[in-house]
Amino acid sequence: MSWLAVPAGLILAAVVIPPLILLYFLKLRRRTQTIASTLLWKRSVEDLRANTPFQRLRRSLLLFLQLLALVLLVLAIMQPQVQSSGRQGGKTIFLIDTSASMTATDVTDAPTRLEEAKRRARERVEALYGRGLFGGSWGETMVVSFSDRAQVACRFTDSKPQLLAAIDRIQPTHGESRIGEALTLARAYTTQLDPESNRPVGEPGTLELFSDGRIADLAEQVLRGERMVYHPIGSQEPDNVAITAISIERPYDRPAAVEVFASLANFNTTPLTVDVQLSVNDAARAIREVTIDAAGEDPVSGLIVPARRNVVFTPFEQPRAAVIEVAVLRDDDLAADSAARLVVPPPRRLKVALVGSKSFVMETVLTGIGSIQRLTLLSQQQYLAKVAEGAVDRFDVVVFDNYAPPPDQMPPGRYLCFGAPPPIEGLNAFGEGEGQLILDTRHEHPLFKFVDLDRLFISRFTLLQPDDDVQVLAEGSRGPVVVEVARGPMQVIYVTFDPLDSNWPFLRSFVTFLVNAVEYLGHAGEAISASSFTPGEALTTRLPPAAAAVELHLPDGVMERLEPIDPALLSWGPIRLTGVYFLRWSVQQTSEPQERVFAVNLLSDREGDLRPAEQIMAGEDVHVAGRGGSEYTSLWPWAIGLCLIVLMLEWWVYHRKAYI
Repeated sequence: MSWLAVPAGLILAAVVIPPLILLYFLKLRRRTQTIASTLLWKRSVEDLRANTPFQRLRRSLLLFLQLLALVLLVLAIMQPQVQSSGRQGGKTIFLIDTSASMTATDVTDAPTRLEEAKRRARERVEALYGRGLFGGSWGETMVVSFSDRAQVACRFTDSKPQLLAAIDRIQPTHGESRIGEALTLARAYTTQLDPESNRPVGEPGTLELFSDGRIADLAEQVLRGERMVYHPIGSQEPDNVAITAISIERPYDRPAAVEVFASLANFNTTPLTVDVQLSVNDAARAIREVTIDAAGEDPVSGLIVPARRNVVFTPFEQPRAAVIEVAVLRDDDLAADSAARLVVPPPRRLKVALVGSKSFVMETVLTGIGSIQRLTLLSQQQYLAKVAEGAVDRFDVVVFDNYAPPPDQMPPGRYLCFGAPPPIEGLNAFGEGEGQLILDTRHEHPLFKFVDLDRLFISRFTLLQPDDDVQVLAEGSRGPVVVEVARGPMQVIYVTFDPLDSNWPFLRSFVTFLVNAVEYLGHAGEAISASSFTPGEALTTRLPPAAAAVELHLPDGVMERLEPIDPALLSWGPIRLTGVYFLRWSVQQTSEPQERVFAVNLLSDREGDLRPAEQIMAGEDVHVAGRGGSEYTSLWPWAIGLCLIVLMLEWWVYHRKAYI
């Protein structure tokens, strides 16, 4: 039971009850009266004793009734309320929010907001089916859990054990909170159509929403005759610092290094200084101390406007295959957005075509490069046939060994050309030269990683006068030696001499240069990191056709065995939790299991704002329930009614005694 106006009732009691008692101590002024019989003397003596001050009160039915009436009036003024079901039959739908913000730990009576919501929902079930004095009449209840997607936990039933078990089975998710699908499900179960008029009949159900109120599409919803009871969950002063964005780039001058960027958001009303850690494969690489300003508040919507701060970590060497994580080293109320991850996938194996080669040197070196999955040897005629078929783009890199195709036979692609100048505008070849040494190279370029051209001597080469948009990567004593042309989808590396017209095949730098050039061209424009997923999406990927024993390891330690009908179109979801997912499978040709890694991040400002909404707007009939999870029934009308009955009884007793 709760009391809404205790001070007012106590003041009223102090004002009216003592004067009533004092009235029974007052002595009346009597006048002399002649009486006809001595039988009335006894009654007169009693009245004289009753009005003598400071005399001990005798039992009086009138005094008791008057005090009782005043006490009932005082109780009515104090407005007592008692928890009750607040329902008289009908259908009730529990809508339990399981979004990321409901995993916050800012509640005192439960580990998380979701557990608090489930506790209050269980209390509501006990109140609805408790059969007490203020309990509701029998009806049916359904339980629906929702975040980005809705799920029916229990269909309509009047069985209390079934409802309690369904509530206990609800699990948390890290998705965004959206209620539209949940309302659609609820209406699908509550709406009945008249077979004759094809119109909905019956009374709409009562919606009981257990949530913190931070629902993305709530403003778009309109109640269609339903009554909604909102049970707010969470404290008004939550603590949260979130990572809202993460990205990776490779510096141009360090192609094997990565540079990590992250964006932080402070949802607290006070400035904070936090430590942000960068980890690679669970090993810490760097820690930055970051100060973030205090959050503000939008005066129109009342929503928190977080303060933001970007963090940039110093580039570090990381070629391929790693899980990079940025985490806030601070305990707050929401762990789901305190870390974000990206996956740097292993290098993709390339398909390379070698055109017009007449020596075994180029073929031998390319065959030995481990990153090349398939090397295809093409004659000049075969190459032109591929161009006619439009099949050149199937190769990641095309290598021209002292071969120049016709001007209109070089479609957009990635080319490595030796000797004969390719038909590219801007090269401006104007003859051949003899005898040349290397004077300068751009050592920061990926082509020249571990490449030393100091001992290179070129006997014959092509003279160039390149345009301004042609980048000279290596300069000889008589002109450009290695140039790069990058024009949209066309990317060309041109070496102005045939390796056989130099001592390069006898130098180790020749093999290193070829490896660097194939890697550089083959992976040009390729994403550094695999696209991360968000909760609610489906995890999709392609596996080899012979993939078997497919297993998916979830962040919470659960392993699921998948049996895809077509491994080339594997899809699993929706994703419920943030973290790192490991997809493992085996292939008969290899003894070692294969693995693919996926990252799932929250990166949501709405879920990061943990302050619960005090009220929600979804229609005119929205009621905010008490903190205990139940509605309250006012008892003051009962007190007023009893007070009137007591006053009528007191009036009857008084007149009866006066008559006697």
